[in-house]
Amino acid sequence: MLSRDFLKLAGLTIAQRILPPALMNIWAQAADAQAKGRKVILVTFGGGVRTSETFSPAGLRNIPRLAELQPQGFFYQNCLNQGTLSHFNSTASIVTGNWQRVDDFGFEAPASATLFEQFRKAHKAGPLDAWVIATNKSFAAMGASSQTSFGLPFGANVVLPKQLLLDAINDIVKKPDAADVANRDAVHQRLTSLLEEGYEGVGWTIFKGGRQMDKNIRTTLTRALGEFINGPEVPTSGDELTFFITREVMREFAPRLLLVNFWDMDVAHWGSYSLYLQAIAKTDRLTGMLWDEVQANPKYRNQTTVLVLPELGRDGDMNTANGFLNHRSGDPSCRNTWLLALGAGVNKGATDKPIRHIDVAATAASLLSIKPEGMAGSPAREILS
Repeated sequence: MLSRDFLKLAGLTIAQRILPPALMNIWAQAADAQAKGRKVILVTFGGGVRTSETFSPAGLRNIPRLAELQPQGFFYQNCLNQGTLSHFNSTASIVTGNWQRVDDFGFEAPASATLFEQFRKAHKAGPLDAWVIATNKSFAAMGASSQTSFGLPFGANVVLPKQLLLDAINDIVKKPDAADVANRDAVHQRLTSLLEEGYEGVGWTIFKGGRQMDKNIRTTLTRALGEFINGPEVPTSGDELTFFITREVMREFAPRLLLVNFWDMDVAHWGSYSLYLQAIAKTDRLTGMLWDEVQANPKYRNQTTVLVLPELGRDGDMNTANGFLNHRSGDPSCRNTWLLALGAGVNKGATDKPIRHIDVAATAASLLSIKPEGMAGSPAREILS
């Protein structure tokens, strides 16, 4: 599909940007002879979700796929977020193994080395072997830290699918000579609705990396995306777009380390409980589809561990009528989440023993045979076989 051509160009463009010229000679080798071994996919229920709407007796109806998969893996009933209850800091804590307290809106990189940097440096992995694919528009800096001994040369490719969609809207659909768009007005309306359907709504802008793209490559990839968005699998939400691009990255590059950030649940800030529940059900469905792709893809089957967890919870209803709206109170409903581990190297079972968000990166590092530097978290020994 042309969408794969688009993703290939997008990935190579990003990799060129983060790879110093002195290391360019290893790029082709990394692409052609990808490191073999365990693969790890981190999936975050971004935006925040409470246990009461997920892994509680009443909440299981919202997550039928995860409920079905739970007996196949290891389930932690208590996964604790003891850090700053913001989206960037919560996810950055998950991927660094240290509690992060940087800018809440992603204008600063994580202060300690990410799992992506640790992995690439330890295994001399190429730039196409670690990816972040995030619906959350503030995650552009999630792939690499500000640590001088790590940083961008060892970072992950960060793809913001909605950003690429915005480029397509601006560069293809709005142009009067967009010959490859059969019904320009209808396509424009449909794609714009994708950008506006989440709580963050409008306000998407070209992030810094987009401005640095080579003009010819950017023209080529947006033209390819223009043909893709008229195809049969055109997504209807930001998270569906994130899933589709994640699947294409897996099929095209088969990276060993991947963070997938779903985000539609943050629609809870709008105050609609029904939309919040619909977003939970959608994330559950997409996570199940991602697991199905792992099982169907020979490059992932039997060698991939998937770790699924909320980046944070949401406020409880004890002191407010609509606690699900926000996630800043620090109460147990906000800090106590869950983690489900599936796939290779995972024992089956469940425990109420607490695990922390910062233990996730340490666990992934152990699965990837990394001896991490400076992680405060500890590997989850219960799940490691």
